[in-house]
Amino acid sequence: KELVMGATNNPSGKPDIARVLSDYRENMKEDLLALWKIWVPATLFNFAFMPMHLRIPFVAGVSLLWTCVLSAMRGGDVVHGQDMAGGAVTGSTYQILLEGLDAFNMTPVEIDPNMEHMNLSAAGKQRPGLVAMLARHVADHGGNVTHSKMVRLGEEFIIQMHVAIPKEQLKKFRGSLKDRKLTELDIQATALTRRPTHKTTAVLGMRIHCVGEDRPGILADVAERIASKGMSLEDVSTTRRMSKNGVREFVIDALASSPNLKDKENLDQCISEIASLEQELQLTHFDVRVHTA
Repeated sequence: KELVMGATNNPSGKPDIARVLSDYRENMKEDLLALWKIWVPATLFNFAFMPMHLRIPFVAGVSLLWTCVLSAMRGGDVVHGQDMAGGAVTGSTYQILLEGLDAFNMTPVEIDPNMEHMNLSAAGKQRPGLVAMLARHVADHGGNVTHSKMVRLGEEFIIQMHVAIPKEQLKKFRGSLKDRKLTELDIQATALTRRPTHKTTAVLGMRIHCVGEDRPGILADVAERIASKGMSLEDVSTTRRMSKNGVREFVIDALASSPNLKDKENLDQCISEIASLEQELQLTHFDVRVHTA
């Protein structure tokens, strides 16, 4: 497959045998376990109980099942040619689909223009009940949490909340954040304004997922490349994990949008320049999903 499709899938235009062998070593254990779980019981049952004239149809049926399992485990997404954007960049690694941009043109701040909106940032020592305490306080004082992210970092628990509040209750709500019950949390409240989406409607968006060996500067490199294309980051999350080979990996999931029509008209070049990060940063995995208006 790599010999046939490698020139299309790889920016270098050549089959990447080293990558294929690396993927084989990484997936071999999981693939063999799946194979044995299906074929060992099936073979024993076939020769022990199946009549002679039904053995070949039985093996054919098990083969169909195994093909479906293997396709679900290792197959790429199906992309129809008529729906593909940017024909020069193809293959399951770069998933390019034409989809709507509702997610890019709507943020939690814009859910209700008749409400006031605040961003609450809170940090405190990790203990059970911190989220429940703050969420209950917000609800009891007329606020509605529409979007939030929370994570434990060391001994600290970090809370980020977008809160919608009726305009007449805004002043009272701000004052309630000084309540003694909340003193264990360092709370910062910031007023939010609605983004003028009618002036900056996105026409091009990208969902980027990349994985590479953990090192300082990966996030900066990816963010700088996105910024160089005039794209704004809408949402970014990063994490570290251990690979099956015992290597610490850094994972980035980013959502970026651009109101620049030139990007849409030169989609192939835009994708190619973003995707070139895979080789430049020696990433082990890089997916790009493109959305156009």
